[in-house]
Amino acid sequence: MVVEWIFIVVLLAGAGLITLGRRSDFRVRLFVGGTVLCGLVTAWLWQGQLDKRTTSRAQQTVPHQNRAPEYAGSDSCRVCHPDQYTTWHQSFHRTMTQVATPQSVRGNFDGVSLSLDGEQFHFERRGDEFWVEMPDPTYHLSSAVGQPSSEPAAIAGASADPHATTRIRRRISMTTGSHHMQAYWVDNGLGNQQYSLPFTYLFETERWVPRRAVFLKDPKVLGWNQVWNVGCIDCHATAGQPRQLPDRLSFDTRVAELGISCEACHGPAGEHVRLNSDPRRRYSLHHDGKKGDPSIVNPARLTARQSSEVCGSCHSIRGVINEQAWLKEGTNYRPGDELEKKSPVILRSRSPEVQRGSFWNDGMVRVSGRDYNGVLNSPCFKGEKFSCLSCHSMHQSSPTNQLALRMETNDACLQCHQSFAKDVPQHTHHTAGSEGSLCYNCHMPHTTYGLLKAIRSHQVSSPSVKTSLQTGRPNACNLCHLDKTLDWTSQKLAAWYKISPERLSAEDNTVAASILWTLKGDAGQRALIAWHMGWGPARMASNEAWIAPYLALMLDDPYAVVRYIAGRSLGRLPGFRDFSYDYIAAAPELGLAKERVMELWTKSKTPAANKALLIDQTGALQRDAIDELLKSRDNRVLELLE
Repeated sequence: MVVEWIFIVVLLAGAGLITLGRRSDFRVRLFVGGTVLCGLVTAWLWQGQLDKRTTSRAQQTVPHQNRAPEYAGSDSCRVCHPDQYTTWHQSFHRTMTQVATPQSVRGNFDGVSLSLDGEQFHFERRGDEFWVEMPDPTYHLSSAVGQPSSEPAAIAGASADPHATTRIRRRISMTTGSHHMQAYWVDNGLGNQQYSLPFTYLFETERWVPRRAVFLKDPKVLGWNQVWNVGCIDCHATAGQPRQLPDRLSFDTRVAELGISCEACHGPAGEHVRLNSDPRRRYSLHHDGKKGDPSIVNPARLTARQSSEVCGSCHSIRGVINEQAWLKEGTNYRPGDELEKKSPVILRSRSPEVQRGSFWNDGMVRVSGRDYNGVLNSPCFKGEKFSCLSCHSMHQSSPTNQLALRMETNDACLQCHQSFAKDVPQHTHHTAGSEGSLCYNCHMPHTTYGLLKAIRSHQVSSPSVKTSLQTGRPNACNLCHLDKTLDWTSQKLAAWYKISPERLSAEDNTVAASILWTLKGDAGQRALIAWHMGWGPARMASNEAWIAPYLALMLDDPYAVVRYIAGRSLGRLPGFRDFSYDYIAAAPELGLAKERVMELWTKSKTPAANKALLIDQTGALQRDAIDELLKSRDNRVLELLE
């Protein structure tokens, strides 16, 4: 409020200056002008102090951000590397984890009340602080930090009945995410342990939803137990050390910096900053710039494998060599280290749940954020000249995907595969410049799931009907040509690339592959197909008029994320752009939404009969055939571990 009053006074003084300017001498105008200037400077300085005070208060309950003298912090990079600092500061890496302030919080906290599993949550904003009144989370905590869930009384203040727990008020301490959605953390009073608020704010729809409704997980499992100090610290902060205390519940967590900072990729900079405080050393390095500075790591100067391991230290599925040591000191990986010796990449898991929740059954990773797994298994990587930096740039790119200049085009592949450059259509059998002639769409299709969408696989491969049959993973051809059968794809691959046709079942010969994956597939397959039914290139290639009823069948899917993606894709179809749908509504409402879509589609222009799409001569769906296929759906519980 003080700042607002200062501005009001300044505005009034400015108005007075304009009036006096016509009838006062120079000294009066100079005095009033000086007052206005002083007021503006005072307001600016005061606001800066308020921002610092707000951040300082919030930081008292979050993991300690200080690992000096080894780590120096990103602010120390700014003076010598202003351009790189600016591009990093604009990135989603920086904002992955932040102290909760008005600048970082995107969710609506203005008197919002939410309910989950019979428990009430009330959000409010107090000046520059964000608060929640909620049930004491200690009851739910045990399974998240390794305490036997059968012993809730071991946690101080816990109640045997979750609905009888004490209500508490907690300040929102940290945020995670700034691109698609944002999660929130509260101090749990156990050292600086951070407990997840069980709601997430979706940017796309500007609404609160249960946190479990943004992940593909068993819909029968209620609640949400997540502790930042052991669940997120490895990749959502720089140089994190959980530092679990002897009671196994409390933490004295320490990080070099929240978010992914400069030192996450370049290594500890304390020594680098100290050495380069000497201008003579800086001049010497500048004079002979080819050698680089041995006191800091530049991933661009590392080998392809080493530089990719810097990315892979977060973007992979990794194991822990010594769990007790990790709970104290973290991974201890430094850019340039051999990742395998610090945190080995898991290419196959002994756990059936982890294996199915992370990989297709041929070992290709199926969840987002684990791109290094895909790179490792790519034929392009075998010569170890190809790396993440072959396509991505951290400082000359858009924050959205951090692709280097022109790497969203075929130039990405043609920089190595130059023999195809003269006549791309001869290889692709698609028109030059079309989606079918974009290398990515055939060799890196969207078969990875995460963040409520399909994402490009980073394991470079070629379309294969045989692989689709063996793994259930949709192939690139049928993800674009949603209206075609596996038999159609098999015949095309045989004619164009001399690949032997596969022996197929009657269904695979006659029914569009996308429909079979929709009706018979697991929740992960359904999520991928629902996304592709809203993807522009696939809609164009597939004559989208038939798609709506199949999306309708997913509007009451048991898995919330499948419903969300289906609803979003439906809204991209003509005639449904204003369709109202709530993916977390009660089951009866979901069923009504499905029937409304069916009714609207039936009243629209009748599509031509198409056996592959299960549309009869009257333009109606073959409901009996659809129901029969639904009986064979893969209803095994699935949790994709993104």
